[in-house]
Formats: sequence, C-alpha cells, structure tokens
Amino acid sequence: MILGCRTKNIFLGFVLLIASGFSVLEAQTVGTTTDDFLKINDGAVPAAMGGAYTALGDDAYAVSYNPAGLSYIRATQAIFLHLDSLANIEYEYLTFATATNGNVADLNVIYRHQPPIDNGNGNPPVNADDFMISLSYAFKLLDNLRFGITAKYIESDLAGYSGTSLAGDAGIVLDKLPYGLRAGLSIQNLGPGMDFDPSANPQVIDPLPMFIRFGLGTEQILDGGRELKVAMEVFKPSDQDIKMGLGGEFWLFPGLFAIRGGYKIEGLGTATQNVFQDYTLGCTLTRNFDGDDFSLDIAYDPADFDTTLEDTFFFALNCKFNQLHLL
Repeated sequence: MILGCRTKNIFLGFVLLIASGFSVLEAQTVGTTTDDFLKINDGAVPAAMGGAYTALGDDAYAVSYNPAGLSYIRATQAIFLHLDSLANIEYEYLTFATATNGNVADLNVIYRHQPPIDNGNGNPPVNADDFMISLSYAFKLLDNLRFGITAKYIESDLAGYSGTSLAGDAGIVLDKLPYGLRAGLSIQNLGPGMDFDPSANPQVIDPLPMFIRFGLGTEQILDGGRELKVAMEVFKPSDQDIKMGLGGEFWLFPGLFAIRGGYKIEGLGTATQNVFQDYTLGCTLTRNFDGDDFSLDIAYDPADFDTTLEDTFFFALNCKFNQLHLL
C-alpha cells in the first residue's frame, strides 16, 4: 500500500507524539500531577464498560478516550451529562459533534464543582472548581484507518489560587481487521502543565495527568439483530502504574434497550488504592422519532463500602439527529 504525503506526515507526527509521551511517563512519579478530574472515565456509556472505549468508541463519547473514534459519526450528536460523585462533587458534561463531507468536528465542555470546603480553625471555606473546553477534529485517513486530534484549554481554581494550561490529544483507529476486530491507540493531555502561583521564584509547574491508551474490541451482530460489543484496553497514566479495563455492551432489544458491564484493574504491577469497586454497570433506553434517536444513558460505578458509603451515578441525555447509516 502506497501512502500519500499527507498520510505519511500525520503518521510521523503521531509517532513523535507517542515517543514524547513515553519520555514523560518515565519522568513522573505517583501523586505528581494536577487536575485529577481528567483521570475519571468520562461518559455514561464508556464508564459503564469499565472505560474500555479506545478501540470501539464510535460516537461523541469517544472524544474523552480516542478522538479518532469521532470519525464514525455520520450526522449530528449532542450529549448532556450529569455526574454525582464522591464528597458531593458534581460534573457537568456537554459534547456536540457534527459530520460534514466525511470529517467530524466536536466541541466538549466539562465543569467540575462542589460545595465550599471547610478549611477549619476559623478560616473561611474555600472553593475548588475545574473547567475544560476542547475542540476535536477526526477523519478517515485510509479505508481502514482513522485519525483524530483534540486541543484543550483547562482552568482550575483552588483556595484562591488559579491556573490555566493548554493540552492536546491524538489517536488512531485501525478497523476491518479479522473477526471484526478494531484496534485503537491514543495519547491524552500532552501539554506544558499548570502554574498556580506565577509570582513564585523559582516557578513551580504542576504537570498534567498524561495517558497513553491502547485498546482492542469487536462488534458482532447476533440472531435477531442483537448487537454485541466486547472490548479491552490497557492505559498508562503518567503518575500511576499500568491499568486495564474490560467491558461489554449487548442490545437486548435492538433499537430500544442495551445493557453494559465492565471490570477495572487498577494496577497491573503494583496494587493501587481505590475507593471504587472493580466492576461497573449501565444501560441505555432509546427511542426513535422520525429518524432522530433520543436516549437516556445511565452508568453506575459503586463505591468500596469499606472506604465510603457513596456511589457514583452518570445520567446522560444522548441525542442523535438525522443519522445516516453509511459504511
């Protein structure tokens, strides 16, 4: 297969990004990154599948795992998500993707907020909020190869200190492999880090939590048109050990109701403290109105009840407009 100049340049740039990412992974240690909200498994569908979405992500949720997966979108999709997490922390999540001429653009906004934190000793309560907005672009490079890239602006406020940073993601998906397999590879949150106190001398830069993800998955159509997806992935955060996610999705009633489950392995080499259970669950209830799909996506990430009695629930309204069912 002869690759065009544009494809070669994109491949070269992606390889350089991955290489620089590995150098960052080797340089950082546990607990050395900021903006931990970037570490959660975003999205109700991916979270229910244990975060195993790098290879099989084919909708607007893919922006949080592998932007190349956005290229499967065939019209317009909007997702409005609310997440109730531990310690009264809440997330608001909006992503909007639209396809034109085989290319897909996506706008993603995340806002994490919580009640003021009691500072003790008569000190006034302090706030801790995080905000991120990103723009993504994805397209098909070759018949079985897709590419996507994301640019992010991140802002965090903590106890009167604030910091901003720019970051980027990039990813590829290789599909049409034997047995219906897909393979995905992405690098996330590659950027200069965040400075919460510009007046400090010497200047202190807190690095972002960078990820490298690799996933495999397959999608099969069973009797009665029931769709089954099974996926696995491994990912390496810059300040933690290698992790793994396993997940599946089954459309029990095609076009109406799907169930999902996942399993997370927090540390393949070293045990990692985790306040959540290893398993995840979720479902989708959807209806079609004149070619538009309106779905309610729910995910449940149960807590480790030896640590906390709180659970995490994702609730999302997922709207797909004028979907074109094209290959």
